[in-house]
Amino acid sequence: MSSLTPDLFASLYARCADASPALSSLALPDNAVHRLWTVCDLLIDNAKRFNLTAILEPEEIVRKHVADSLIPLALLRGNGIDPAACRTILDVGTGAGFPLLPWACALPESVALTGLDATAKKISHIRASAEAAGLSNVAAVQGRAEEAAREGMREHFDLVTARAVAALPVLCELCAPLVKVGGAFAALKSHAEDEIRDAAPAAAILGFDEASPIAYELPGGDARTLVVYRKTRPTPAKYPRRYAEITKQPLA
Repeated sequence: MSSLTPDLFASLYARCADASPALSSLALPDNAVHRLWTVCDLLIDNAKRFNLTAILEPEEIVRKHVADSLIPLALLRGNGIDPAACRTILDVGTGAGFPLLPWACALPESVALTGLDATAKKISHIRASAEAAGLSNVAAVQGRAEEAAREGMREHFDLVTARAVAALPVLCELCAPLVKVGGAFAALKSHAEDEIRDAAPAAAILGFDEASPIAYELPGGDARTLVVYRKTRPTPAKYPRRYAEITKQPLA
């Protein structure tokens, strides 16, 4: 067991909620805080073995992983997108499982959440975390977004998210083909003003409306931006291109 005990986790989470109106507005299920602790405890245990995160201090794990995942969930609800009403959610490049696992802890079991990542060890960690936390609504799939869009996941998800995966011009092409028409894509970014401008041509080509950025801060003052795109048109069949082409020549 790590140094992050259940009581310490609950105290740190409460401190973050007190410092964040968005986080404090998020009504969690009765068992969510304990499930979140379980996820973070296993993260610490597996961090070095699976190369999951360099953030190992309990306070920073709660602030930069848990709060940084759940605040966007609250902001989406406050801006006309209710993840709790979605049937399917996909986290692209899920890595250690953020925001995937905190969202699964916070959302009803009726919401099916899928984490997609190319690294087998990370998928193994997510599956173990979901089992340990009793999260029956989580699936983890090894693969790449550009391949998944051509292998059964195309325009399948009500909501797609990605955190710290790539710049927005690249992310839009990776994620848009996975979003249903009428659904949304939510990118969790640090500083995004230039990326939003650069991604505007790609977003339009791929079926997204204009970006809706929502600025916020983590407890402690770190600036973040939640960039939301609503999908109003199907993505043209030729997208996504191969990853090397997407990164070498982003849509413009």
